[in-house]
Amino acid sequence: MFLPNTQKRGNMSYENYSIDILHFQDKTLEIKDVSKESICGIQTTIIEVAKPKDCSSCIHCGSIDIIIKDYYYRTIKYLDIAGHNCLIKYKQRRYFCKSCNKTFNEPSNLVDKNSIISNAVKIKSLEECRVKQSFKDVGQRLHISTTTVINTFSDHITSSRKRLTEIICFDEFKASTLEGTYAFILADPLSGDILDILPSRKQDYLYDYFNKVPDTERYSVKYVVTDLFESYRTIVKNLFWKSIHIADRFHWIRLATEALNNLRIRVMNNYKKLGEDAFKGKYNKYSTYYYMLKKYAKLLEINRYNREQSYFERVSTVYYLSKKEMTVDDIIEYLVNNDGDLEEGYNLLQDLYKISKLSTYETARNNILDWIEKVKNSSYQIKEFNSVILTYKSWIKEITNSFIINPKTNKRMTNGFIEGKNNYCKVIKRIGFGYKDFDTFRAKILYSNAKENIPYKY
Repeated sequence: MFLPNTQKRGNMSYENYSIDILHFQDKTLEIKDVSKESICGIQTTIIEVAKPKDCSSCIHCGSIDIIIKDYYYRTIKYLDIAGHNCLIKYKQRRYFCKSCNKTFNEPSNLVDKNSIISNAVKIKSLEECRVKQSFKDVGQRLHISTTTVINTFSDHITSSRKRLTEIICFDEFKASTLEGTYAFILADPLSGDILDILPSRKQDYLYDYFNKVPDTERYSVKYVVTDLFESYRTIVKNLFWKSIHIADRFHWIRLATEALNNLRIRVMNNYKKLGEDAFKGKYNKYSTYYYMLKKYAKLLEINRYNREQSYFERVSTVYYLSKKEMTVDDIIEYLVNNDGDLEEGYNLLQDLYKISKLSTYETARNNILDWIEKVKNSSYQIKEFNSVILTYKSWIKEITNSFIINPKTNKRMTNGFIEGKNNYCKVIKRIGFGYKDFDTFRAKILYSNAKENIPYKY
């Protein structure tokens, strides 16, 4: 046990210096005593503080005719000091007003009324909640309960929808809310902000939500980027009819890559069956081709127009062809040359990659329509691509719009940014082991993702 030294150090006493180190918001507090105890096996620093008499009037009626009624100690949880748990024993006065016959506590921003958690701990918990961690982790670090962290977060963090911008993105991620299986995310790709999170992506829900947005704000949106979800197209057509709807390039190209992959699986299974029927499971050329298709499936989806030639000249050791060393280009050539359907499907996908890479907004529509005709007139009539061309015909306008260049960034507009935010939301959910209350989950995402400091009352 010791009492603080009050020797002068410049213009500040050591006692005031200790107050500054403790970061008390109320600078009028005075340290009376400091001790250490072991509470439940935890070494705890106990600091006794009090305030000089500074209350001059009644907080109820404003009268100055007040007297001190009594004192009482409040044990308050405070921030750790040098890694040790810390408790504050606050000797607080209670006043009596002779005019209105009411009692009241002396004012202090050290702690709220009827609370045993200091305001400094609550502020620290709000700062910790901005980090990607669970509420339980915050509580364990600050030695407070998880319920206290959640209640503090809910009481002081308010997350409202941000204003719609010129370019917005729609997407969804799996959240299993009361409204449905998928939650809806609305974001601005230029600023990198999440504008809002909704518990459902259903058309009726989105229609009611955007209907409440002022018309002037909705009509200020110039571009809306989405995937090929029909409900999004309906929403854009009816509520954002002054904007240009853009189908995300990754999603419409993925239809063709999935078609080629389904074709590969069909061819692979055919050759597996041929090998089993002809050679009764023995190692043969059919089974070799089967395993090659299985192991190097991803090579067939490589976009040649986004890769340098040096990549295709890279050597890879192949064990299914007598341990022969082959380049990436050799493997691709071996895979496609052994089956006509697969070769035709591979060439169609590469043609689509070329259109995506080299076409402009003015030429994109005709190039895509020509590609559709090429699929229809293919001598192999690959059934896996039939659904692709039907979707392309239906979404041709939105797909063509994906070739529009944004004048601010000089790049095409995509949903790539919001796909990353989807993963961010899933990480928040996974770290928190799920959230029972969607509003808390939504506030956590918006609060953690916000670039600027969200103000809270303290």
